[in-house]
Amino acid sequence: MTFIFKIRRLLTDSPYLPVAILISAVFLVVNGLSSWLAGIYLFAGLVLGWFLISVYLDLVKSPRLAIIFHLAMFQISFLLFSFWLVISNESSLAAGIVVGVNLFFIKEFLFDYRKRRPVLKKRLFNNISISDHLVLAYLVGFVFLVALLAVLVIL
Repeated sequence: MTFIFKIRRLLTDSPYLPVAILISAVFLVVNGLSSWLAGIYLFAGLVLGWFLISVYLDLVKSPRLAIIFHLAMFQISFLLFSFWLVISNESSLAAGIVVGVNLFFIKEFLFDYRKRRPVLKKRLFNNISISDHLVLAYLVGFVFLVALLAVLVIL
């Protein structure tokens, strides 16, 4: 997959770009137009975080390395790191990157939940047998926490 094709797919096939534009627009409305540069940094970080993790997972064809990003323990640890980074840092670019990566995790999680639920249950909890209700509860909780993270970035 070429670099140009990857950018085109990111801009057209994914619902991510409207979400990034929405987060950036709400950021500008809440913080005022005087913070336009921080809004640009936030938008650049959102796109960069999403793009870097997706390109990395496409380039690394090692299933052992790629499965680390799909484990619940890694996603929760990265989410905790993201909260720490957003709360302790004033950088809009860094906040955008970690929110972009977490949005990528949500996209992958939703795709797997809709299309490949047995594979998701196997990968997410490292071959532990769990019910679909627990997977759905994890999905709802993770989406809620990423939305809370996005609100913290906006404020």
